[in-house]
Amino acid sequence: MDPALFMVTAAGLDALVDAQGGGTDPIQIASLGISENAFTMAPTISAVPGELKRIEAIAGEAVSETVIHMTAQDVSEDIYELRGLGLYLDDGTLFAIYSQPTPIFRKVSISFFLLALDIGFSNGVAGDIVFGDTTFLMPPASETVKGVAEIATAAEAHAGIDDQRIITPLKLRLVLNALGELIAPGEPDFAAAFAALIARTITGAGLVTGGGNLSDSRILTVLAATAADVAAGAATDRAVTPGALAGLPRLLAQNGYAHLPGLGGLILQWGRFSALPNATSAALFPIAFPAQCFAVVSDGGVSGGADSQDNPPVLVASSISQTGFSVFSADDSSATRIYLALGV
Repeated sequence: MDPALFMVTAAGLDALVDAQGGGTDPIQIASLGISENAFTMAPTISAVPGELKRIEAIAGEAVSETVIHMTAQDVSEDIYELRGLGLYLDDGTLFAIYSQPTPIFRKVSISFFLLALDIGFSNGVAGDIVFGDTTFLMPPASETVKGVAEIATAAEAHAGIDDQRIITPLKLRLVLNALGELIAPGEPDFAAAFAALIARTITGAGLVTGGGNLSDSRILTVLAATAADVAAGAATDRAVTPGALAGLPRLLAQNGYAHLPGLGGLILQWGRFSALPNATSAALFPIAFPAQCFAVVSDGGVSGGADSQDNPPVLVASSISQTGFSVFSADDSSATRIYLALGV
């Protein structure tokens, strides 16, 4: 329930200012005046209009800087409908008033009056106000004040947005069990569901290794192939990265070579050389093939122009080795040749 907003009277404000300024001790509220009349609140009022009686059994305590919780009781056999309230200080000064058109409380002769109100102030003045008797005070519970609290329903506990009501162990267990049902469908018990979740495993397969259950942090690993692994083309438990490809032996030049990854160490070499006239000329590869040169293709043209003989250099197949090959030219002029060679 929202606090009842009392209006502080002019006399009450003077007393409060003195207390806040250190001129007096905190003001003490000693009694509660009640009235069956609804009246218009005004700061000039000095007594509760139509005051029926004053109740001395009154207690209160600040529950925040702007809210005081107050409790009052009347054990008489009086009959009345309460519409107006007034807080009196111990010297008889009317400190604050409150009224509303509809009854705040209806008392019959066989009942006793027990009123509990939260009194709100627009400024932080609650700490400068005290009450005499606090033996039957029942303030609302908060994070700093012990008091009366309402127990949350199961729906309120599940919603998780109400900060005014208290959740019991039973309702908390219901919430946790619902969470357990989300974690492990078909398992309504949270403890069992959580244990089942921890027992689940994440393990590697294929190129991925490592893992384990969820009781601890786990690391999954994928081994990276080296340039040598890529060149060899034999490892099956590693992943080829751009870095490994960039590390393959190569020479990107007019006479160069490159290792072809994933093809069992295959090497491609290329270049240019000059075939001498009427002679056998040797061409050397940029690097020697480690095992074997499978094939060489040589092509090009003569350089003698229109007078050149139609006798271009030819590849001497028997000369192909790991380090190079030869061509024989029956032309009277030198000829530039290009070649491609493949091997391992």
